[in-house]
Amino acid sequence: MRKKIKYLRNKLVEKISNIDTALIGFLENFDRLIHLFLAVLIVVVSLAIFIWFVHDFIGLIKNVVEFKRNISGSALRLFGTAILLWPLSSLLRAEINLIKGEKISLNLFVDTAIAGTIRSVLISTAEGEELKETYYYIIALLVFAVVRLIVVYTEKLEKSQKEGEKGGA
Repeated sequence: MRKKIKYLRNKLVEKISNIDTALIGFLENFDRLIHLFLAVLIVVVSLAIFIWFVHDFIGLIKNVVEFKRNISGSALRLFGTAILLWPLSSLLRAEINLIKGEKISLNLFVDTAIAGTIRSVLISTAEGEELKETYYYIIALLVFAVVRLIVVYTEKLEKSQKEGEKGGA
């Protein structure tokens, strides 16, 4: 009787293991599909922003040729649009690394926040918004800079610890 129970238990464990393997395989493939979708989405958004950049550039050229509008405001808007491509490029690189199975740095997200805040400062300056709002953006930039320094320091410590473990092993 014990042999039969042991046999049934082993069969049950084997079946559950097969289900686990199939489920894990499905989830890994689904995760890969999500990352591929995100990569395509980032490319589409990047192309749209590039077209927006070209539109703003043409507007700046028209303003320069016609001497009609505030050229500095157009130039700041153009730079603000261009600055959006920087984090999108980083996000696309991160998606490529994730699809390859590599790790990504937290700096990517801090850099994205910094780029967005810089763009907000440029746009608020170009549109002549209150200085109070600009000060909030500057404070946010300082906080993001401190966070970025902490992340860089932490990642360097982690990297040196890993290298120490490899060298000592």
